[in-house]
Amino acid sequence: MAPIQVVAFDLDDTLIELSQEFVPRYLALLTSYLAANLPGQNGLAAALEEATQVLMAKPGGGERLDELFYREMRLRLQVEREGLEPLFREFFESEFHRLQALSRPIYGALGMLAQLKRAGYRLALLTSALFPAYAIDQRLAWAGLEGVAWDWRTAFETVHATKPQPDFYREAAEALGIEPNSWLMVGNDLEEDIVPAYRAGMHVYWVHDRAVLPEEAARLPAGTPVDIVQRVPRYLEAFPRG
Repeated sequence: MAPIQVVAFDLDDTLIELSQEFVPRYLALLTSYLAANLPGQNGLAAALEEATQVLMAKPGGGERLDELFYREMRLRLQVEREGLEPLFREFFESEFHRLQALSRPIYGALGMLAQLKRAGYRLALLTSALFPAYAIDQRLAWAGLEGVAWDWRTAFETVHATKPQPDFYREAAEALGIEPNSWLMVGNDLEEDIVPAYRAGMHVYWVHDRAVLPEEAARLPAGTPVDIVQRVPRYLEAFPRG
């Protein structure tokens, strides 16, 4: 068994707890902001949803996600990137903070990450790359994790695939130059974190605090630990150290 060198984490509902209202409130707030600044544009919500689906279906290589996103938005709205990108940045700088009340730090997450760092593991943040880095920074601050020194982190403007594509995980491994079989991916989403990371060759750890449903068990890779995030260091004790 290869030693684990990198421990990678999802963010939402793994290192920060989000209300079920978060995503619909975020989309409504973003759509409203864009509508106020792009008068006469119809179908903004549909354009955002369709462009997002294109990003999630994209395999690795080729265009970065930000390049593809703004191209897809231009096809739907006939607005160039130069007219859209400043609006997204302004939204995250002036409006996104309104959603902080729908989030809550996870007790013990910061200490757990510090423990892994002290033990010599590299840390990667493999949150969905549908957000730009400055928006991810805000969510890390909401979680009390703004000071964590990540060895690799994904963002909209740096990667070429996102969840649920296995290429999203392969790109992270390539970026650090460490084979996937020396990674442990920790996440709460079976379909976006666990299954594709496993297909990419990583070890996986499902953050899950309720009984596993039969349909979930059928999708769960054999031998996957199912536990709370605070117990990741204990799980890693079973692996050899390099």
